[in-house]
Amino acid sequence: MDEAIVKSPNAEDDTCVFASDAIPKGTFEYQSGEMKLKLELPQALTIRRPRGYIAPSRWQTGTNAAFANYDINYYRSGNPEVKSESLYVGLRSGVNFGNWALRHSGSFSRFENQSSSGFTDKGKNHYERGDTYLQRDFALLRGNVTVGDFFSTARIGENFGMRGLRIASDDRMLAPSQRGFAPVVRGVANTNAKVSIKQNGYTIYQITVPAGPFVINDLYASGYSGDLTVEIQESDGKVRSFIVPFSNLAPLMRVGHLRYQLAGGRYRIDSRTFDERVLQGVLQYGLTNHLTLNSSLLYTRHYRAGLFGFGLNTPIGAFSADTTWSHAEFPLKNVSKNGYSLHGSYSINFNESGTNITLAAYRYSSRDFYTLSDTIGLNRTFRQFSGAYLPEIYRPKNQFQVSLSQSLGNWGNLYLSGQTYNYWEKRGTNTQYQVAYSNSFHILNYSVNLSQSIDKETGKRDNSIYLSLSLPLGDNHSADSSYSRSGNEINQRLGVNGSFGERHQWSYGINASRNNQGYRSYDANLAHNNSIGSYRASYSRDSLKNRSISLGASGAVVAHKHGITLSQPVGESFAIIHAKDAAGAKVESGANVSLDYFGNAVMPYTSPYEINYIGINPSDAEANVEFEATERQIIPRANSISLVDFRTGKNTMVLFNLTLPNGEPVPMASTAQDSEGAFVGDVVQGGVLFANKLTQPKGELIVKWGERESEQCRFQYQVDLDNAQIQSHDIQCKTAE
Repeated sequence: MDEAIVKSPNAEDDTCVFASDAIPKGTFEYQSGEMKLKLELPQALTIRRPRGYIAPSRWQTGTNAAFANYDINYYRSGNPEVKSESLYVGLRSGVNFGNWALRHSGSFSRFENQSSSGFTDKGKNHYERGDTYLQRDFALLRGNVTVGDFFSTARIGENFGMRGLRIASDDRMLAPSQRGFAPVVRGVANTNAKVSIKQNGYTIYQITVPAGPFVINDLYASGYSGDLTVEIQESDGKVRSFIVPFSNLAPLMRVGHLRYQLAGGRYRIDSRTFDERVLQGVLQYGLTNHLTLNSSLLYTRHYRAGLFGFGLNTPIGAFSADTTWSHAEFPLKNVSKNGYSLHGSYSINFNESGTNITLAAYRYSSRDFYTLSDTIGLNRTFRQFSGAYLPEIYRPKNQFQVSLSQSLGNWGNLYLSGQTYNYWEKRGTNTQYQVAYSNSFHILNYSVNLSQSIDKETGKRDNSIYLSLSLPLGDNHSADSSYSRSGNEINQRLGVNGSFGERHQWSYGINASRNNQGYRSYDANLAHNNSIGSYRASYSRDSLKNRSISLGASGAVVAHKHGITLSQPVGESFAIIHAKDAAGAKVESGANVSLDYFGNAVMPYTSPYEINYIGINPSDAEANVEFEATERQIIPRANSISLVDFRTGKNTMVLFNLTLPNGEPVPMASTAQDSEGAFVGDVVQGGVLFANKLTQPKGELIVKWGERESEQCRFQYQVDLDNAQIQSHDIQCKTAE
């Protein structure tokens, strides 16, 4: 049979046609001996799942539970003239019920300053609300629905807070092979310092750091835009600040892929909600392998903005460009402004030479270009102050950034960056340059950083240099030294730091520093991480009689069906692990997590829509606890709280040294059973019965080495089933009379 006849899917009646006509590119072979039709199709005609694809039906909702993340930082400083004290408590909490997740974030702060004259400046206890929203994902939307107070998360255009409804795609629902940011904050503290990070006027992070370079890489993502203000308060009270740009370049997308967001509601700043109703739509589409189209619309009663742009992937690098048109109305002043903003970027990576070049932000904004936040802020000012006029606020005009990183192989790594920017109605251009180099010589690591900033309006030029050395002192300990110069001030620092403990759960640092003006400071810090949180303490003093002390703690409290569990801070999705009677067993997550007294633990992070492996090492559990399995896998949804139950059994290990009435040992290979006929154990050499299947603390056991009544004996026993140690008993086994 050369042709197969099938019913055509396009036929309007029941007419049968040749299969080769219905599927022209297919080949058919009928094997009459096996009554089998063999069909071969080109790969392009088949439905192929991408690598790593997981069907939505396998995504797991998780369990009903509640949690509260906390981050507490207490800071106290003083000298003979003034004393200050501050407390910061960051909170991120949530409740999961069914497919819905309720989330809330906020912070509590207070401060008090007291001078030697008796004057006291005491700040009010203040709780600042962040986001509060209800969210659920939908596989059909390949995204999620959010209701409440949230921050828009568009990758292009303007982002802001709102109270309302948002429907947005989630790329994590794609297979890992189909996918693709909070920034890392780096700085240098001259003394033991308190570092606060603010976004949109709201404190999102606070920590105390020792003198020297610091890196903060665990910020929660609060949106895809909004520069971060980093404030460093030294132990002598001096405060420095700098800006970390937080603006995510619209990435290229795979052909046929779509990213979207539709949000509507009332405009929000921090915990305040305004009357202005906002509608925002964002759409990105991968048109071809080389071209991605980007667009967004923003509408309010007195403001409209539209963005159109593209991303272009070429052999000579990746390009991105967009233009935004804005129309702002100021009705109380009978004024409207039309403006535009142009933005372009370029990046290329030379893998062979290890060079990466990014011209990440050239932007030009016209004089009359206003953002939504500009417009709402000014209209609010006009309503509050009728005599106010339209000010010529300092709005960005030109911005340009360039960076280059170069791997030099055995010669180290080189990094160059520069940026320049200016404003309308403000003379001059601000310029910043930075050159950094790092390498190692045998076991000695070293780096050098040169930077310059120029303010053309004031003519101020600030040059700085930073040198650092790090020498390992054995396992997880090192000595560090640094030299820095900024203007006429020179700082030198020497320190020792490291970690210790079975899982390196303890870390410490001791530092001494001085400058060229005779100022000296000393500080020490200690931190500990375990299953239930992280704890830190630091102390510093200097030659000006300034002293400071800081105490901090971070962790989480999780309430679930098996009780309440203390944990390390949890992420968006996490897992509760339960193994009855297995207290002390370690969770193989590399996160210093062990099961508590009740057999519960929390794995603080899981990856949504991916297979996560949860393992337990039972070596530290009691010896009589047996696991049915020591590894499980879960596929959690976003914002889910997974409950992973490990089945365990508690087997008491008892050795009965059995002898017969004539003094002989019970024969080897005899078997023992309880009064209900359940198997208990076997007799080994010397008449020793190894009984590890006992279910009752006392009773009668029957030992058999044959079928006749004369080939069995009985004995009474009493043991402690809760004793994890091996128990041994000498017993005479009685035979039938």
